[in-house]
Amino acid sequence: MKIPILLITHDRPYLLDKVLNRLIKYTDWKEFELWICSNASTSANEKIIKAYAERYKGINVFYQDVNQISLIQNNLINKLRVERYIKLDDDILVSENWYKGFIGLAERHGKDMSIGSVVIPVNGFGWLPFLEIMGYIEEFRFKFPEVALIQGCMEPAAWYDNEVNKYLWEKSLNIDETSQQFTTKQKIFKDIEVPFRYSIGAIVFSHEFWQKMNGWKVHHSFTRNKRIYDALSLINNNIARLRGRKEQRKVQKIIKILSGMNQSALGIEEEYLFEFSKKHGYKQFVTTESIVFHFAFGPTEDYLMKNIYLDINF
Repeated sequence: MKIPILLITHDRPYLLDKVLNRLIKYTDWKEFELWICSNASTSANEKIIKAYAERYKGINVFYQDVNQISLIQNNLINKLRVERYIKLDDDILVSENWYKGFIGLAERHGKDMSIGSVVIPVNGFGWLPFLEIMGYIEEFRFKFPEVALIQGCMEPAAWYDNEVNKYLWEKSLNIDETSQQFTTKQKIFKDIEVPFRYSIGAIVFSHEFWQKMNGWKVHHSFTRNKRIYDALSLINNNIARLRGRKEQRKVQKIIKILSGMNQSALGIEEEYLFEFSKKHGYKQFVTTESIVFHFAFGPTEDYLMKNIYLDINF
């Protein structure tokens, strides 16, 4: 059975086209299948999804009308029920052999691993292996003498510092060339345990672990808000039918906003994953076997859009 790649997307049309294009180009579709998880996608997002699904018949699309990234994954995983999954956000850019590290970790660590990932240059953990392997440590220290070379979740400068983000991206602008150099500079790759909360924008995990974790964590207020949304939606649909209409989109948008179904609570799934892993003895790993590139890591996305986006060799 093929390994599903779950691509989660909501509103990044400026990146989604480039993400899909590289995924299609650099993935072995004899081994994998793509599931675009359209998480209450905006109309601009939907146009891109529809275009790709029509051109590439092997693409699967799984829709959800409320914005809740944990829920859409849980519902699709319940439907697929395969051995393992790769989950990617809609700002992850891949290159040749990108998936080898994900599958390698799953095969090497199996039941002991909660999640696995590969080196990501703009990432609270991956930025140090990237600087070390590519030989940029001394240059970085000279350029940023006050920046601590530490690893973590939101503590490292790779999370919050605009100029550090820009530097890391300037070293990665030609994604394919950077990926090739990263691989050839290593005599042997390493699997490194991650002892703290890890960004889950690009991960591999097993169905068995997902079940033991009782699925990805959904915010405690979501169930109540979803009941309100469903009740108001039913009333809106009944009124639409009485008026001889198929739907009332503007009213539905207002209902979505009022019930909180237009926004997804971010971060709680990472926190719960980390606490569950610690409590039950599971380990998180990052391998240097391959590399992917995360555009919108941390609060620096607007800065990167203005200063780096147009220079990237997509």
